[in-house]
Amino acid sequence: MNRLFLIIRREYLNIVARKSFIVMTLLIPVLSLLCMAAPALLMGLNDGERKNVVIVDEGSQLADVIKDTDEYHFMRADSLANKNPRNFYESASDTVYAVVVLPRNLAHREFLSVFSEKPVQSSLVSHLKDTFDEELTARNIETLGIPGIQEKVDECKADIKVSEIQWRDEGEEESGSAVLSQILGIVLAMLAYMFVLMYGAMIMNGVIEEKTNRIVEVIVSSCKPVELMLGKIIGVALVGLTQLFIWGGLTLLVSTAFGFGGLMTGMSDATETINAMSAARGETLPVELEEVIRTIAGVKIGQLMISFLFFGIGGFLLYGSLFAAFGSAVDQPSDASQFTTPVIMIVIFALWAGMACIENPDGPLAVWCSYIPFTSPIVMMVRIPYGIPMWELIASVVLLYGTAFAFVWLAGRIYRRGILMYGKKVSIMDIFRWIK
Repeated sequence: MNRLFLIIRREYLNIVARKSFIVMTLLIPVLSLLCMAAPALLMGLNDGERKNVVIVDEGSQLADVIKDTDEYHFMRADSLANKNPRNFYESASDTVYAVVVLPRNLAHREFLSVFSEKPVQSSLVSHLKDTFDEELTARNIETLGIPGIQEKVDECKADIKVSEIQWRDEGEEESGSAVLSQILGIVLAMLAYMFVLMYGAMIMNGVIEEKTNRIVEVIVSSCKPVELMLGKIIGVALVGLTQLFIWGGLTLLVSTAFGFGGLMTGMSDATETINAMSAARGETLPVELEEVIRTIAGVKIGQLMISFLFFGIGGFLLYGSLFAAFGSAVDQPSDASQFTTPVIMIVIFALWAGMACIENPDGPLAVWCSYIPFTSPIVMMVRIPYGIPMWELIASVVLLYGTAFAFVWLAGRIYRRGILMYGKKVSIMDIFRWIK
């Protein structure tokens, strides 16, 4: 055990003490936020000047209905002046983007035409359709000749808000949200996916580097190869947990600075949170915002984090042992692809299965993938926010850790033979022979 702890300490400090680790730990959250904001920023950069669109009214008297937007400026023309749309377009200014022709009997023909040299943007088509649909609907209602019918129709419009209430075992009722459960499931599944692949590859690269530099020959003279492998796996796992705790602490710090610290810690009494926020601002929160706060505050953050740790560590032991074993069997990282590709494909399949289970977390695919150890670390992260029976959770954890320890033992048999083997291309049959 002393040797194992020394190996864990060496592996942990060897990574954590690097400047690159500190820099990337602080930069990854910033880069993640930039990646999420990048589509909106790029769309803003891609926006050019407002496009000029000519509205040709052939007698429908609807040209004045359309309003300018941030993307389009609409110009009116009474008719085509005895020209076809193409000639009219060519005779107009070069800055004209498209020509929209409103026929005389638009209400009865139920279609209008947009002429341009190249396909127009879908936003223009949507804006035209929404505007004229609304205007023609209002005019059709007026033709009924009933005084005040438009106001009555507006009064009859319903706006139902669905409140999701969940029953707990204690008989209590809590606010829930399918959308929030989906978001949490996706985020946790992606974190588990990144945790397994990123740190698993770190283990494999570390094993190959030590083997190539012949450092491992010195190390195994003082400890067993299995102790070295297990120490590397546990050390890298602690590195990953350190990063996750730092990111969680930064999230809590930032949320507290913006006044949402109580929600981020998963307060059980959402009413106190709402009252405190209302008193601080001297105003009453809207009903919609109160419902959102109750929903967020009802999330059991502690249960989610504990489950994430259990399944994340179990999945990492399972896949980390495979990466360590395959890393010991090769001399170069490029030679490891024949072994790691099937493992990566299994992890990707687990992520796909998790995404497919979002709409039906209690379906057959979700249930079976929750028990299969190779997919449960990711799929269970999708299912847990929806609430699952405790016996399913325990059964999945037992199967995961039982399989993980079995693969650690098998990986140790591969590791102790491959770590000191040089100059030979190892095949799958060689690995099976080592296991036997």
